[in-house]
Amino acid sequence: MSWLSGIIGGGIGAMLGGPFGAIIGAAIGSNIGGGQKVSAGAGRVGFSEAQRRQALFFTAAFSMVGKLAQADGRVCEDEIDALKRISRDALRLDGQTLSYALSVFNQAKSSPEPFEAYAREFGSLFGQDQQMCSFMMSFLFEVAMADGQLHPGEEQMLLSAKEAFRLHDSIYQSLRDRFVGSASPTRVGLAKHFEALGVSEEADVAAIKKAYRKKASEFHPDKIEGKGLPPEFIKLANDKLAEINASYEALMTAHKAA
Repeated sequence: MSWLSGIIGGGIGAMLGGPFGAIIGAAIGSNIGGGQKVSAGAGRVGFSEAQRRQALFFTAAFSMVGKLAQADGRVCEDEIDALKRISRDALRLDGQTLSYALSVFNQAKSSPEPFEAYAREFGSLFGQDQQMCSFMMSFLFEVAMADGQLHPGEEQMLLSAKEAFRLHDSIYQSLRDRFVGSASPTRVGLAKHFEALGVSEEADVAAIKKAYRKKASEFHPDKIEGKGLPPEFIKLANDKLAEINASYEALMTAHKAA
């Protein structure tokens, strides 16, 4: 049973409460639940903690994106098209899941709750797991940069999310560099690869290998999914693992050449 079938059939939104519970209830009630043939008891039977976290993570993502799209004061067709493209190409959402995502987006967009309320709620739910917070921030950056630029209002929201998620400054800056571009013209060479592995530029081969094994284990998609990352977001884990592998190869090559 998928997390989406569970919340449609089990009324999980009403049981959760808070901003995301309200959004889930409204999104399911608006149009996604009408054609879904799931019995009322199906969602309550065997709805695991992992599926609950998946439902919350997914709802939080598109709730915050709904507010992020309004950062410049309005939501334009280009932003809607970009969201659909990311949902289709990057997340590979099926038709029903995309319908739910857009319902969440629209409910959050018209909600009186500010972006910061959703960010704080996510931080209270996932703040103890910085991997999950890092994945969420990656998604927010990807959507914010869909039009090729980071607007001041968007960056202000992302910074408020960083605080709400209790995300370390270095992680935020690394993601900003990745999606927006490095703000420091002096940052060259292998520095980004040392940063990706979380080691200093003075680290020896043994330290680099140890850091790589730890990072690769942390970001293995199977392990991430078990912690509550929705399957639709596993591509972000794959991208992070590819980045870690590339950084390790670059540092090993540099050491061999030295």
